[in-house]
Amino acid sequence: MKNLRQILSSPYHQEDWISFLKELFAHNSGTGVILQKPQRIELSKSEKVKEAYELGNYETTEGRLIGIYQVNISEDMLLYRNKVGLRQLMKNIYKYNVDGVLVVFVQEKKWRLSYISEIIKEVDEKGKIIKEITNEKRFTYLLGEGEKTKTATDRLQLLVGKELSLEDFKNAFAVEALNNDFFDRYKDIYEDFVQHIIGVRYEMDKKTKKYIEIKKHEPHPNFDGYKNYKDYPMPHPDSETQPFKNKEYPNLFNGNKKAVRDFVKRMMGRIVFLYFIQKKGWLAVPKGKNWGEGNYDYLYQLYKETPREDHPYFYEKRLVPLFFECFTDKKSESERNDLRFPYLNGGLFDKTQDQHFDKVNLPYSIFTELFDTFNSYNFTVYEDAPNEHTVAVDPEMLGHIFENLLEDNKDKGAFYTPKEIVHYMCKESLKTFLLSKIVSDNNQSEKAKDVITKIIEHQSLNEEERKYIKEKGNVITTSLENVKICDPAIGSGAFPMGLLQEIYYIKITLQQLGITTEQTDAQIKKHIIEKNIYGVDIDAGAVDIARLRFWLSLVVDEQLPQPLPNLDFKIMQGNSLLESYQGVDLSLIGEDDEVLMEEQMSFDFGDSYKTVKQLAVFSKINKEQIQKLMNEYFATTENKKAKLKEINNIIEGKIHTQIYLEKEKVSSLTKEFFKKFALKSEQDLKRKVDLGSISEKGKEYKKYLANKKRLAELDIIEEELLSFQTKIERPYFLWHLYFKEVFDKGGFDIVIGNPPYVSTKGVPEEDKPLLEYEFNFSDDLYNHFFFKGYQILSDKGVLSFITSKTFWTTQTKRNLRDLLLSQRLEYIFDTGNPFKSAMVDTCITSFSKVKPENNTLLFLDGSKDLENPLRYEVAQKVFIDTQNSVIFKPTEYNMKIHSLYGKKVKELYEQWWDKISTSKNITKYSKELEAYRQSLQPGDIALLGCLTEGGQGLATANNGKYIAVRKSTKWAKNILESRPKKLLEVVKRYKTAININNEEEAKDYLATLSEEQIAILFDELKEKFGRDIFGQGYIYRLIEDDEMADVETLTQDEKDNGIESTKKFYVPYDKGDKDGNRWYLETPFAIAWSKENVGFLKSNSGKKGEGMPVVRNPQYYFKEGFCWTNVLNPQARLLKTKLKVKSVNDVGSMSLSSIIDKIPDFYFVILLNSDILFDYYRDFLNITVNIQINDIRQLPIIIPTQEQLQIYKKLFDEIIVIKKQEFNSIIDDITFENRIKRKEFQLNKLVNELYSI
Repeated sequence: MKNLRQILSSPYHQEDWISFLKELFAHNSGTGVILQKPQRIELSKSEKVKEAYELGNYETTEGRLIGIYQVNISEDMLLYRNKVGLRQLMKNIYKYNVDGVLVVFVQEKKWRLSYISEIIKEVDEKGKIIKEITNEKRFTYLLGEGEKTKTATDRLQLLVGKELSLEDFKNAFAVEALNNDFFDRYKDIYEDFVQHIIGVRYEMDKKTKKYIEIKKHEPHPNFDGYKNYKDYPMPHPDSETQPFKNKEYPNLFNGNKKAVRDFVKRMMGRIVFLYFIQKKGWLAVPKGKNWGEGNYDYLYQLYKETPREDHPYFYEKRLVPLFFECFTDKKSESERNDLRFPYLNGGLFDKTQDQHFDKVNLPYSIFTELFDTFNSYNFTVYEDAPNEHTVAVDPEMLGHIFENLLEDNKDKGAFYTPKEIVHYMCKESLKTFLLSKIVSDNNQSEKAKDVITKIIEHQSLNEEERKYIKEKGNVITTSLENVKICDPAIGSGAFPMGLLQEIYYIKITLQQLGITTEQTDAQIKKHIIEKNIYGVDIDAGAVDIARLRFWLSLVVDEQLPQPLPNLDFKIMQGNSLLESYQGVDLSLIGEDDEVLMEEQMSFDFGDSYKTVKQLAVFSKINKEQIQKLMNEYFATTENKKAKLKEINNIIEGKIHTQIYLEKEKVSSLTKEFFKKFALKSEQDLKRKVDLGSISEKGKEYKKYLANKKRLAELDIIEEELLSFQTKIERPYFLWHLYFKEVFDKGGFDIVIGNPPYVSTKGVPEEDKPLLEYEFNFSDDLYNHFFFKGYQILSDKGVLSFITSKTFWTTQTKRNLRDLLLSQRLEYIFDTGNPFKSAMVDTCITSFSKVKPENNTLLFLDGSKDLENPLRYEVAQKVFIDTQNSVIFKPTEYNMKIHSLYGKKVKELYEQWWDKISTSKNITKYSKELEAYRQSLQPGDIALLGCLTEGGQGLATANNGKYIAVRKSTKWAKNILESRPKKLLEVVKRYKTAININNEEEAKDYLATLSEEQIAILFDELKEKFGRDIFGQGYIYRLIEDDEMADVETLTQDEKDNGIESTKKFYVPYDKGDKDGNRWYLETPFAIAWSKENVGFLKSNSGKKGEGMPVVRNPQYYFKEGFCWTNVLNPQARLLKTKLKVKSVNDVGSMSLSSIIDKIPDFYFVILLNSDILFDYYRDFLNITVNIQINDIRQLPIIIPTQEQLQIYKKLFDEIIVIKKQEFNSIIDDITFENRIKRKEFQLNKLVNELYSI
């Protein structure tokens, strides 16, 4: 018997395969039945399917039945193109009601081994299983002659002799494990190349969990001209570790690390691309052979056959000619050549960006690792669909590589979107778009939705549905021909690629139904790319990868090599959010204008226009001409550079015209100023200013100076704009010029994507004013992308974004909620956190640019189970009618809360919020607020902020200096354990005079010092080496309880201005409740409230610079009340509120106190520690982990009766007793948990009754 590797690497032989199946199931206690003689299955006559056989079956450990089959199909049947037909075929083949299928599809010398099907559950909103349904998924290995079969062999061998479950079958065909393995190895090789040149490597910092650069060795001379490299191993013909002694290397990268990374990324991307091309049999096709009969292992052989003396020059002597001569020269395809290569028309192999790097030195040893790695994997040119997975490296891997490879992508907020989400969003967007075109009245909407859904999901149609599609065929065809799709943050192109596939499959269906004429797959895809797809990204590397994926999608279906289209004006680099530069609006550059410049004026219009001294014809170049040139460039193969220059020259002219207009506008203002004050010259102006007839402080003079400065700036701006035309990356994007044809017809029909996850804090300071100029606000970038998406969307167009879901509730995103709720929301899908690296909960939001008009939207909750989300239908008006227009999950529980309190709380918010939102307003409206409080009766509802006062506390900026821990508390143990470690780290790092070598010695050394001496030592070390040398906010002071001042006896002056240092000056300091000790916590912290310290804190509050404090709300210090921690664990279920003694509270411990006599503080603690108010807070006020005091102030509080207060007080006191017993270790943890749970159950019951829940 052949071994498994031989079986899988050879053309299919039924006997060999059956022998393996018998071995596979031989030790499985009779649960596997392999037929001695395969049973032929009778099928209806078909040109595509020759014959089918049942080979046996297998019962899994769960009692599930796996059918085992063989299907022989014709050579010309494209499985990926016939999804509906294949699904129907398999249903005819299944002899039993199977739960899974193991099937081989045999096609001449190639064959595929597929595992089909997966059981899923359909659940209702309560999670109850309604029914189990089978959603078929196909996982496939490509096998046979010329295929790499190591993964398939290893995986299948693991199954031999085991008792197998469904999970075992699934794992044997798992795509993700292969992808992760390939990516990890690819990343290591990428880092090896980069490290070789720049000498550093990205590694994760264990403390911060962020990637940082770690220096490994000196950089290569190619990086920055470094000459002293005698100890650095350079590539050498005889030994890669033997240093060159007397060889100079050119400085190629001028110390630019990003240029190195981009170069390596492009180089490796080209090699990966060629592995896909190689798979087509298009490389090194021998004379007399056809395309497709080339060398399937050409790249590996190119590497292996390189002479030893050329090893150090492999990139220069082997890859450079291949990349930049072979694939860009039409002569490479000539049949006269001994070996033919495809002409690919530049693009990916355009040398412009890498023209200076031919002689870069890259070690042969790293190329060895690269080619050995690539050659161990199978590559497939077909991108996976949601239910179709090939266990091989597919083009989508390029996206995975890009969006996860470079750590600086994390700073840009770029994250790879899981393919299931991509496909869902693409399908739903396309469905919404088509329905908007098809449905003219509501009576047909359900029928249209059902039929369109079936087509998009590749389901078979019945006769009536076929008839309906034919009736609507013209509308569907026209809509698909003209649809305009844009991803404004395209990344690696996942979303437009997904829509390309979806539109392609619909067009195939229309062809099969006879609605449209026959076209080749390549023709269909090329048309979609040319007419329907657009994309922009700020990162040029992303644009490169996105274009590469589209090129590959065309290569898949070509039988003969064709020149690749130029995607320069389809998928473009630029900052999607900005269509302006330094205050100059660039959105009008694409407009037709007839402004002419003065003939006698001379302008420098760049190299092509040095001698121009005539009317500027650029302003006459109309949009049709520009668009015509860009459209022609898509298919250009001749004189590309000249045509590109022609387009850029026109754009430069447009820029000149725009700047000229801007100058004219500003110049006219300066002329008006001269005219108003009868000025003849600058000297005249100076004279009048000196005489005082024109005031230097006057608004008009200041405005004149600003305009004069602006004129000078415009000259610089013009130069910068022109220079950007020759650069790879530009900090703006000319939407209305480059995509003019789209905006002439109203905008994009589908805007889709995954905008960057960059918070306000992550936005560079210099970009914030630019965003303000463009949008009138500056916020998290995804907020801006929604507004930009809305701007570029056509009427009735559909937008679908996956973003953070923080906008559901946060106050800063109210503008976004108002935008979304003003449009027709199609659906909101809570996707939880589907990203491996993005630590943020996300949702998909989809809306149509249509007024809502009593709209009902679909709300999907996949936070716990993404594949089987809970489904709700909810009126859009519900969100509009909610306080602050927040978006919440419309569960039965939440809808009840909304029905009881939504309208009432919104009314209270609108009436009172502006009066309590700031301390200034509270003071301003104090009489009105007091009258309102006095009017409240039991059973009334009021906002918490109307019944309390308080705020955030003190930020010392140097806790080590001011804060101490009482020795009698549990926290003191942490200090005693950590101080020796901290001291040792600093001594070693800064080589101080302290003689300690290990932690024990550090502990012994500190034992010889008093607490006062220890505090002085740590203070001095911080003073000398930096505030944060022990870690930010590290507390090292310990004090005795008798060092604490008696707060009750402090004078008001001591509370306000500090205590004399001759007295006890430590007072309680409340830092919140990070450990979750709700109800009660005797704070272990104290602050040195001396006159000197308080004086410094107050006099320096809010000043800029390191170590500057912020003193907030000092009027509330030393007041009793209640407080909570400002950060919640994402999985938290409680607000963790506790009573606060008279203390100074920290910035992390927000504090409020009751100011209504009829409600004591403990009542608020009880309500805030209840389940219902936590749920209200999380769902209706703030979904994020950061608790804001202004959100807490919006909680609805029911005024209690005296009887209710007595009941609550009794329960509260009982809870405090239990908490104190636990805190003082009087009872064990189990006893405590049992007792506290019983009490909290009683509390929640009481509060639920109070709130009628």
